[in-house]
Amino acid sequence: MKKIILSAVVLAALAGRLSAAVAEDSKIFTPFFDMTMTEAGYLPSEGNIFSGGNINTQVGLLSKISPKDSIFGLYNFNYAGQGFAPQDSKQFTDRTLSHTFNLEYRRSLGEKFRVRPGVSLGHDYSRTGANEAWQNGLYNMNSTGLQLAGDYMFDFEKNGIVTLNFLTKAIKFPNYTDLLREFQDPANTANANGGLQDQSLKQVSLRPSWNNFFGGVTYTQQDYTNQKVVASNGQYGNTKQLDKTTTFDAGFHQSLWVFEMYPMVAYSQHRSNQNFMRYKFLGATDLTNGDVSFVAKNYDYNETSLSVPVDLNITSKWALGGAISVLSRKYTSRPKRDADNNYVAGTKQSNVMSTLTGSIRKRINDVAMVRLFYSLVVASSNTKFEKYMPYNYTGNTFGISYQLSY
Repeated sequence: MKKIILSAVVLAALAGRLSAAVAEDSKIFTPFFDMTMTEAGYLPSEGNIFSGGNINTQVGLLSKISPKDSIFGLYNFNYAGQGFAPQDSKQFTDRTLSHTFNLEYRRSLGEKFRVRPGVSLGHDYSRTGANEAWQNGLYNMNSTGLQLAGDYMFDFEKNGIVTLNFLTKAIKFPNYTDLLREFQDPANTANANGGLQDQSLKQVSLRPSWNNFFGGVTYTQQDYTNQKVVASNGQYGNTKQLDKTTTFDAGFHQSLWVFEMYPMVAYSQHRSNQNFMRYKFLGATDLTNGDVSFVAKNYDYNETSLSVPVDLNITSKWALGGAISVLSRKYTSRPKRDADNNYVAGTKQSNVMSTLTGSIRKRINDVAMVRLFYSLVVASSNTKFEKYMPYNYTGNTFGISYQLSY
């Protein structure tokens, strides 16, 4: 959940900035609006049918105050409702709600260079149970950040640009509690849990794009303020948790005859010094028979994702769509578990989630479209213990989405 929330904050800022970059022209005020709403029904291989909705809205305004100076403000609202999710991320019933505001000053340095300092504020809410109030979510998050970006424009006809960006955020989780620590030290709950997930995030990215081709490399570091690393004796030591993620991605958006293609591929390496002490059941204490197990670098993994959406334009308004996406995560140290929650030596946990989608799209006008879709999801893992989190399942999704952008 933490990784998803943090990624959403970063990607919201990047998406808004990139979308507005092409809007700078002779106008004094240039508005930007993009909204996508989705409602779908979900039929899992096990469990009951349920429904969920998603709303993602970006509202921005670019104000040109001189030939070389402008200010860009962006508000992003995102609601992610119930739905199928990759393994080790969240339950089907989890919901998140986020508000992010970015303000950016742009200064042109000649014809080809531009600098963009900025600030950001974010409030994220999570809801894991039907009776849980939004303000009480375990992973609710508040963030404040600063950005400094530089652009080099090398091909104006084909929107060629290279962006170097540095982002830093102070992130706080006001409601987070560690139940294990409370169990170990019930008389000192406040001290045990105070600010455990609070962290500072630093991110550096280099992203070129040209003629609707894009790519880049992003390095993210999360320094935890209070969370310590657990040792093999089950006690927390003096070393603070430190997570590092390096991501490479590439893709393009091109039209070829009657086809529109939007493929994208990404590869990530996530490394953390945090370990994991697994208690097979409440009250387990024996380290010799497998009831209590220690896994060093439990959260390290390599992840690859591939998405290939294609639209076949039948007329100027109607199109048939198809897409395939695959998400593969392989842990480097975490062993797989059998159905009885026992670690299996010699084999590391690996997860794969594949999605095949078919759709019909209709353009209502130049700024709006609607899409009916069906998706088949197949999630598989060599971990078979699924008491708390689904690892192996299939799912059918039927939904409709509406997009409005200008």
